[in-house]
Amino acid sequence: MMKLDFELTTPRLILRPFKAADLDAFVKAVTQSNDYLQPWLEWCDTDFDQQQAYEWIESSRLSWQHDYSYELAIFDRFNDDFVGAVSLSAIIPLFNSANLGYWITHDYHRQGMATEANIAIIQFAFQMLGLTRLEIITHIDNYASQKTALACNAIFECEARNRIFYQNTPMNGYVYSLVPQDLY
Repeated sequence: MMKLDFELTTPRLILRPFKAADLDAFVKAVTQSNDYLQPWLEWCDTDFDQQQAYEWIESSRLSWQHDYSYELAIFDRFNDDFVGAVSLSAIIPLFNSANLGYWITHDYHRQGMATEANIAIIQFAFQMLGLTRLEIITHIDNYASQKTALACNAIFECEARNRIFYQNTPMNGYVYSLVPQDLY
């Protein structure tokens, strides 16, 4: 069982489990970045509010405590701004694998923050959790996410049919993978 006082640091970032204290910064970041996130993240819509954020944070903390998934809030080390989130989800012990997901607030786009945060959680996944495969699934036209996957040394594997279920519609997605050897 992972502890909630866990923290990862990188040259520019601090990553840690969400806390109730993150509520306002989380809502503000989602609201400000809504136009950029909504095409890819179904939960990120114009109705996203404090109640949804609160429920998401509580669910995230519970999932972390029970090793169902690991969502980490990302903060700027120098000014403590909320930068986004990175997560390991769909953890499948049978295959020793998980999905890697990420989003960055619009204010921090195109600065390498997603790549930096991803590399930290990828190392955590392989070295601390002992996973042997991570998958990044992107929408076919989410070029920023694809560029980030490649920047993290992920390998493009295929276009998978009906791999994404978005707004009650199955759609194809691109599958990228990482294995421990990709880090070195």
